[in-house]
Amino acid sequence: MARELHRLSTRGIESTIKKGTEGYGAHNDGGGLTLVIDKFGARWLFKFTSPVTGKRREMGLGTLATVSLADAREKASEGRGLIAKGLDPLIERDRTAAEALRDSVTFEQCANDTRDILSKKWTFAGAVDQWDRIVKELGDLRSMSVKDIRGVDIAKVLSVFDDRPSSKKVALSVIRRTMETAVASELREDNPAMTSRVSRLTSLDYKRGHHPSMPYADVPAFVGFLRSKKSRSARALELLILTGTRKDEVAGMTLAELDLDKCLWTIPEDITKQRREHVVPLTHRAVEILRQQLETINRAAKAANARSRDRAATPDYVWGNGRHARLSHNAFVHLIPEGATVHGFRSSLREYLGDETTVSWNTAEEVIGHKVGNETAKAYRRVSGITKRRAALQYWADFIEGNLNETANKVDKTSAAQGIEEQAA
Repeated sequence: MARELHRLSTRGIESTIKKGTEGYGAHNDGGGLTLVIDKFGARWLFKFTSPVTGKRREMGLGTLATVSLADAREKASEGRGLIAKGLDPLIERDRTAAEALRDSVTFEQCANDTRDILSKKWTFAGAVDQWDRIVKELGDLRSMSVKDIRGVDIAKVLSVFDDRPSSKKVALSVIRRTMETAVASELREDNPAMTSRVSRLTSLDYKRGHHPSMPYADVPAFVGFLRSKKSRSARALELLILTGTRKDEVAGMTLAELDLDKCLWTIPEDITKQRREHVVPLTHRAVEILRQQLETINRAAKAANARSRDRAATPDYVWGNGRHARLSHNAFVHLIPEGATVHGFRSSLREYLGDETTVSWNTAEEVIGHKVGNETAKAYRRVSGITKRRAALQYWADFIEGNLNETANKVDKTSAAQGIEEQAA
């Protein structure tokens, strides 16, 4: 039996290799161990029938230059031992490699991978930097294997943010999403950062509510306050209120998105939260605000050209100035009263249209950029939707101005698409 297993010898192998092409071929050592010699060199194979699938398989054991005859025999012996237990050596090797991978991937590596995946859908320009800043503050968690992280480890690192509740919530979100990636990548089986687990170990309030909004009856007075300010932030916030758009959409508005002759603002799909192009009809006051802002940036460009030999290009961003290309993420913070949020003005608009007008549910949802309707309704509204949204937004603008427009009260009241709209709602 020993002779059947050990048919090759080190001296015999060396002699065979010296023969050149005459030595090419498969040389069987017995027990499934084979040395293959060809123009690419000499390498070991272990050939066997899988006890799992019943199929013939080959497993590479390495080259002759790196694996000696004795080592190759030992590896083949281990393979036969696994087969005797009903295991497939290739499957077991892959499982071992996967376990080694699970042990080696750290939280920081997984967090970076998660950031790269999620950032493709992020619209806030500073989101990547915010993510990286949070990860850097996670201390020992960064170097831990994602496989070994427990709820107590997360609670411990979150305590660093006890005096910063907002950052604490962001930190938990970063950890939770990173661990979701680890689970999806089969680096572990569960997510220890789930709210139900962490809430028992920290004092963090995990309840998530809607963005606090200003009652729509108070919005006209607030807009009056904004008009008393001379800053571009105040003008931009008024535009946001009039259009029902999001903060980042206004802050990053570019000249290319505007067609003031047609009173339209087209927000690209890579900017909107819904990841689809959103066309915003502009009211008279919205156009007025934008024309004033464009005059301001054009005057600034002319002044810069007068002071320099190099002609300054017209800024791409509507709200840019000499120092910043776009409005900062916190540009509106100092203008918002306690109990309200920037995002909440979308709710103010939506509630006004629902409570005080006969604007249809579909149109009101489309005004604030929400997806509505089935494919039939969507096809129809590509033609009619802009006109209806324009009327709805003008009604909102008239309300803010304190000049209710009776004709706007008829918006959607006798819509030819009413049947389709009600079905889609």
